[in-house]
Amino acid sequence: MTRADLWVLGNLTIDDLVLPDGTTSMGLCGGNAIFAALGGRVWSEHVGLAARVGPDFPRSNIRRLEAAGIQLALSEVDAPTLHNWALYESADRRRFVEWLDSGSHLEQSLVPGEVPAAARLARVCHVAPMPLEVQSRLVRFLKPRCALVSLDPHDEYIQGAEDALLDLLGLVDLFLPSRREAALLYGRDAPEEAARTFLRRGPRAVAVKLGAEGSLVCGRGVEPVHVPAVPVVALDPTGAGDAYCGAFCVSYGQHGDVREAALHATVAGSLMVERRGALGVLPFDTDVTEQRLERLRDRLKTKRTETDRRCAWITAN
Repeated sequence: MTRADLWVLGNLTIDDLVLPDGTTSMGLCGGNAIFAALGGRVWSEHVGLAARVGPDFPRSNIRRLEAAGIQLALSEVDAPTLHNWALYESADRRRFVEWLDSGSHLEQSLVPGEVPAAARLARVCHVAPMPLEVQSRLVRFLKPRCALVSLDPHDEYIQGAEDALLDLLGLVDLFLPSRREAALLYGRDAPEEAARTFLRRGPRAVAVKLGAEGSLVCGRGVEPVHVPAVPVVALDPTGAGDAYCGAFCVSYGQHGDVREAALHATVAGSLMVERRGALGVLPFDTDVTEQRLERLRDRLKTKRTETDRRCAWITAN
């Protein structure tokens, strides 16, 4: 059996999208597990996904994931799939509202006994946003069994549980919050200060996702660096952060380089926002992904060179 680069543990959803201009797209395939797995799949052929699945989740979506080369470990439950309205005011301002007959996060979230053996052999096992109690059980189960454990928190479960989440950072290798989640956990909106603080709690690397502004990443022995977003026309921002996480995990697991992981992650996120729904990103265009990676790498090099020149000028004067 080939060792997987990434296994994602998370949720499947059905999303009804309402964009700022009033455009709607109904019944889209979604869920953090799918977005993250596809983000990882951009850069690796060896990606797996574990999640619970309800009887109302379209089986055609499952077949498309399998056709894309995603290894699936789905635990069937007799409960409705998570069904959301995704309401956007702008790319960075949104609200998810659950349908009245939607399943609950606890009903649709994995327990440790549902984690497949293949996931424990992966280079990285990523715990996508779920209730904190669920994430905590999964992280504690995975830590002694997996090479690297990655965590992306859920913004709805941080307030009032800050200490518990901070304690959990000592058990994860990669911590990948959004700007909002970082601010909730740190106490204010200061991404660089927050990233440094989180890193001191134990992870090897921290990436704070900044939406259209890109991301800020740091690691052990690596000072915080801002990685800009890839300029694209965004049709649907849903899942871009999850795709970022999946790609970050794959690259970091392969090379252990924080900056390279952020570059690969940023490209994956850019691909996701150009289409509607998680499956819209398929099939991947490898020429486009490689071109974007090289351009972004060049942009970051240019940015670092300009920063070094400014620092040298200040020192000299």
